[in-house]
Amino acid sequence: MARRSIEMHEYRQALMRLRQGDSEREIARSVLMGRAKAARFRELAREKG
Repeated sequence: MARRSIEMHEYRQALMRLRQGDSEREIARSVLMGRAKAARFRELAREKG
């Protein structure tokens, strides 16, 4: 999934799944975003609270 733009609703869904405790791998399996992007997103969310 290289260079695919991610829609806002996908970010919201990924954030919801992170709050539920899903791993980056589980988020990647749901085809929301890749594992690397999910890890970066988790860190950004952690920084912002």
